Formats: sequence, C-alpha cells, structure tokens
Amino acid sequence: MSQAVMTDPHQRAPWEWAVEPATAVRLPAANQPRWLAVSEGRVWLTRSGAGPHAQDVWLQTGERHELPAGTEWVLEGWPAAQVELLEAPQPAPARRQSRSGRWHAPWGAAHAA
Repeated sequence: MSQAVMTDPHQRAPWEWAVEPATAVRLPAANQPRWLAVSEGRVWLTRSGAGPHAQDVWLQTGERHELPAGTEWVLEGWPAAQVELLEAPQPAPARRQSRSGRWHAPWGAAHAA
C-alpha cells in the first residue's frame, strides 16, 4: 500500500482530492479545526496516535467528519473516493484604535478649521 500527503496530482481544487484504491493519505495536523467531507465513494478514516482503543470512522458519499485542531489523520478510499478538506474562515483582523480607545481625525484635519 502506498502513502501520500494531501498534495496529490489527482487534486481537482485546492480543497478536493481523488483518493485512489489501496492508497493511504495522511492529513497533517492544523492549527484550526477542519472537516473531511466525502463527495463520492466511501472512506476509512483513523486518527494517528490515538491508541489501540481509537474508533475508526467510515464515511460515505454526503457524510463529513470534524478533524479537531492539532490532530493528524489517515484516510483510505474503499475502493476509491473523492474527498474535500474544509476549513472554517479565519476572522478578519481588528481595526487599530488609538490608545485612548477613540478614533481620531486624520492628521491635519483638526488644523484645517
């Protein structure tokens, strides 16, 4: 069985992959939660390093599974599958305010009056 990381030549979009039969795909840990969604076929999914009592997850077309932040996973298509790796959007950075917490007029606007 071969092993791949989610940078596969069969990738259709940056978030979508074809998982070939007898190919294990490693999903490295990320800083934010993600979801693995199956758009076609069936997938076996297991959490890396979870120990002997970890439960394997089976997903079919239309199902998805949350991958918590900081966790690494391995998946395999049974026999093949099309999957999407989805991430939540990150919040926009907050606008900077002055130290007093009030917004100030642009430089020179106070002197124009």
